[in-house]
Amino acid sequence: MIILDKPYTVKELNEIKPYANGFVKGVVDLNQELVALDADMHYELADYLKEQRGSKEIDMWGFNLWLENQSMGDILEYDSFINIHNNQLHGFPRGGMGILDADIMARATEVICKWIQF
Repeated sequence: MIILDKPYTVKELNEIKPYANGFVKGVVDLNQELVALDADMHYELADYLKEQRGSKEIDMWGFNLWLENQSMGDILEYDSFINIHNNQLHGFPRGGMGILDADIMARATEVICKWIQF
């Protein structure tokens, strides 16, 4: 698991560690503008951010990167079990695995793009 400490390109991420099928899980903390990558499960990254940086559950959203794809729309996806609970915390009673609030999704993308250049 890593917490990004400088901006990386998709190519640089692939060079740090070869990910199986170019797939890596991530969690973004919107309040602290942090991105953590590389765990088997999103909740492990969320726990890591809680322990290492004091992140709060309501501020964290899970995402996946498909690093072998070419465009940001094909590389970044919001599909995580931790998003179900956070959608409920943000008022969506039938929370899905994506981010259901457009403003939150835009903010998540903004923070991710601060650390990962597509």
